[in-house]
Amino acid sequence: MYQVALLGAGRIGKVHAASLARLGRAQLRYVADVDARAAAELAASTGARVAQIDAILADPAIDAVLICTSTDTHADLIERAVRQGKAVFCEKPVDLSLERARACAREVAASGRPCMIGFNRRFDPTFAALKRRLQDGEIGNPETLVITSRDPAPPPVSYIDRSGGIFRDMLIHDFDMFRFLLDDEAASVVATGSCLVDPAIGQAGDIDTAAVLIRTRPWPTVRDQRLAPRRVRLRSAHRSARQHRHAAGGQSAAHAGACLHRCRRDG
Repeated sequence: MYQVALLGAGRIGKVHAASLARLGRAQLRYVADVDARAAAELAASTGARVAQIDAILADPAIDAVLICTSTDTHADLIERAVRQGKAVFCEKPVDLSLERARACAREVAASGRPCMIGFNRRFDPTFAALKRRLQDGEIGNPETLVITSRDPAPPPVSYIDRSGGIFRDMLIHDFDMFRFLLDDEAASVVATGSCLVDPAIGQAGDIDTAAVLIRTRPWPTVRDQRLAPRRVRLRSAHRSARQHRHAAGGQSAAHAGACLHRCRRDG
């Protein structure tokens, strides 16, 4: 059975602790958090022990760490963990700085240790089914993809300062989903946003509603071998669940849906 340590005993840390308990192939051995009370409560409820991060990473019995701490600690903890030979699962994003995230990725690659970032929507059953249908050619060649995401409720204002804003905290999932579903990369991105739901979010310097238009790299169509970009539209908002609608695709705690348009069958 794999021995796992959890770094961060907050909301998402508790979610992962519960998932580990259901998995049955891993044992939560340690919990660490700057909030000693939160760490103690989660450790008591899971049968784990509270420990400091240095001691956890130095323990050769630990196979993997789950990093569920604040974003500004992710890159450093990832690097420290892989240097100690640990496998890593880390919540997104790696860092708010692209340069720092790339440096971290290089260190992980050099270490040879497994590292996964928590883009959980890839494993949503309906999104996974959509991916399989695309891979099997069941629904033709997609030319336009629309992804709509709405949080069940706005985030706490206290969280916004550390979150990186709606694009790096919420739409990051949608950027991952378009790459996952289309197996393609962005060639151009146009984004806009406003604060339309919660004035407190605007006062904190963020927006709560955003729209993004992405064009992918040119790709050859089978019918006439022309090179044409595919279009991706992302729509995201912090709204209540009662305001949420989605046309097709997946649904999770953050209510997300994907809809393919103009799926042409060539040949």
